[in-house]
Amino acid sequence: MNRLFSQRHSLSTASSSGEHALTHANTDRVMANKTTLKLSPKNIGLIKGVVAVIMFSLTVPMTQIALTGFSPEAIAAFRVLLAGIFSLTLISKLSARTPTLKETFGLLIAGLGICIGFPYGISLALQQTSAAEMGVALAALPLLTAILAVFVAKERHNIGFWLSAFAGFGVLAHFFSNGLSVALPFSLLVTLISTAAGYAIGAKVAQTLGGWQTICWMMILYLPVSAFAFGYNATLAFSWNLEAGLALIYLAFISQWLGFHFWYDGMAKAGIGKVSQLQLLQPFLTLIFVALLLGEALAWSQLGYVLLIAAAVFGALKFR
Repeated sequence: MNRLFSQRHSLSTASSSGEHALTHANTDRVMANKTTLKLSPKNIGLIKGVVAVIMFSLTVPMTQIALTGFSPEAIAAFRVLLAGIFSLTLISKLSARTPTLKETFGLLIAGLGICIGFPYGISLALQQTSAAEMGVALAALPLLTAILAVFVAKERHNIGFWLSAFAGFGVLAHFFSNGLSVALPFSLLVTLISTAAGYAIGAKVAQTLGGWQTICWMMILYLPVSAFAFGYNATLAFSWNLEAGLALIYLAFISQWLGFHFWYDGMAKAGIGKVSQLQLLQPFLTLIFVALLLGEALAWSQLGYVLLIAAAVFGALKFR
């Protein structure tokens, strides 16, 4: 009798232990799924996109500071030259694979905007407009990039995404159109389109080549051009000062190189259209840095616009 009771007790204990272990296993599985969700490639891509936008937000004020010691041509050439030297060093040490012929073609096309169009265009425009007013130009980039991604990478988004994207662009355009003192140069339209194409085409290449490899090879391909351009323009409108020199180093190392490591990798992982909408926040981050570094005043009314833009970005990222 005691033996029978003991056997039943053992079976009951084993059953209870099994259920307990199963419960723990299910709990662990749920927690693992939650962890996987938080660290999914798309979420990692969005995080990298935010990091890149923060880095890019300092480009306008840093360019304004660099213009106190260098010409627009010298700034544009030096950005790509130094980034090319960094890229060549990194590629050599890590023995990264060489791009295919198709990837190389994409890198050359994207480089027209990333290595020539934007660096030169923004430096030239800042001689005619203030740093804050450059936000008008930056406001168009996310929408243009998303549109080009439809043709370049065959991305498809529903109506909710496009409504959010256009709403964000509309809020930004309304905000900046109320405070402009001069008309933005028409040449910036070409600069914006070429930059958006550089974003979209470069991100398409990054899907197969990799994020950091894409910007590195792009800089290397344009290294001969940037070296010649810098050598030719270095003696023009050159008046060295420490602040301008440090700003130029930031533009080369962060804006032209490191920021694109995060930007292209983020687009490749989370989607070109989605990550591009994060750049809707860039003009407001730029305004903050402009106020801190250049002393330009900010208005309290801008907080409302920031909230509206944040809502538009959230909507664009929410819709697939």
